[in-house]
Amino acid sequence: MNYITLLQRNAQHNADKPYIVLHDRRITYGQAYEDAREFILPQWKKQFPKQYKTTVLILSQHVYHQLVAFLAVMDAGQIPIIGHFDLPATAEQALVERNGIGFLLRETDKGWQMETGAGESAPPEAPYRNACMGVLSSGSTDVPKVMYRTYESWAGFIPEQNRRFCIDENAVVFVEGSFSFTGNLSIWASVIYAGCTLAVSETFNCRQWLDMIETCKVSVLYLVPAKLKMLTRYLKREYPSMKMILAGSQLLGAQTAEKLKNAFPNCNIILYYGASELDYITWLDYEEVLRYPDSVGKPVPGVRVWVEDGLIYIDTPYHVEGLEQPCTLHDTGYFNTDGYLIFNGRESDIINKGGFKISCTKVENALCSLPEVVQAVVLPYEDEGRGQEAAAFVVCSGATFTKQDLRQQLRRVLMQQEMPKKILLLKEIPLNSRGKTDKTALRNMLGQ
Repeated sequence: MNYITLLQRNAQHNADKPYIVLHDRRITYGQAYEDAREFILPQWKKQFPKQYKTTVLILSQHVYHQLVAFLAVMDAGQIPIIGHFDLPATAEQALVERNGIGFLLRETDKGWQMETGAGESAPPEAPYRNACMGVLSSGSTDVPKVMYRTYESWAGFIPEQNRRFCIDENAVVFVEGSFSFTGNLSIWASVIYAGCTLAVSETFNCRQWLDMIETCKVSVLYLVPAKLKMLTRYLKREYPSMKMILAGSQLLGAQTAEKLKNAFPNCNIILYYGASELDYITWLDYEEVLRYPDSVGKPVPGVRVWVEDGLIYIDTPYHVEGLEQPCTLHDTGYFNTDGYLIFNGRESDIINKGGFKISCTKVENALCSLPEVVQAVVLPYEDEGRGQEAAAFVVCSGATFTKQDLRQQLRRVLMQQEMPKKILLLKEIPLNSRGKTDKTALRNMLGQ
């Protein structure tokens, strides 16, 4: 079983049902299957090695074309990977060489072009013998790595997550941005499994999102917390069709959750902790977010989670190929007395200041708890002669709110050693195409 087979099944049973709704176009399941089958890939099939499957990196800014090419490559028996289209050329080349990518399928102004990738350095079949796709890490810096997934590594948990997420055959699910972001691709897999409709925005435009939510009668909304926080600034009335809001990759916060609940009164909210290497690890709903705003919840069914020496360990059947279990992603945290996992950030985000350890995530959460703060990101940086310090990048709702105001309020919830050394007030936090904080852009601002 794979996802082109699921698309074929849905096309046979519900050919005229909407599969994907864009801002200006609707595509049915029947049309999508026809598009995948008639993709121009056949003329390139003879280039693929006959002795083993190879990887094909798909590069396109058009979200529907990403999925058409993805399914066409899968139908050809190869391993499709949707690439981050905004990678610099040097990072793209490093990705190809480090991961032995066989071919690049690139959409240009002149149409699709097939390019040879790493050539003879392409890996043998063994690393992804059973895989049906590759996914990329979606972090904010450095060159992404390729990881390989079998159909079962996602589909095995989809019935449980769809039940919890209110994704059934009648659902209309909204996402924004590229399917190179594993979170979006995972939601797409849930949609095609259920045979429902996916509404997709290709632009970072909160007003357009709300327009699509209303016109498409969206019932499930999936956005990373940074984008949900931005969305709350545009919420002026209620949207009754919404049943569920999903968020992951970052903490949401009680303040944002309450604003969302006011605008979407009929919905629940689920915040999850997960990873591209794994799947869903823990989750919690709206009432739990209000009680434990600094938590990422309790383990999902079938997954074991525990903490050793401050590091979070996971044992799950839903993981990429070759990843031994149990494992750690080098995230830090602890369980509170009620059994909820408190996330303290990546091990690399813990600052050791003269033996005193500072969690950038804790400082970030303290900032986000302030009523005037819309968004905040806290990063470690090297202060010449002083070692590591914390820098805070903050978006405030009031134009008159100053750095001194921030520091005065932070002193109520942080110790003096935890206070960020530098504070930069911004109009917005820069994001990459995966919806993650662009940490390179922030560090460049710090340098300037």
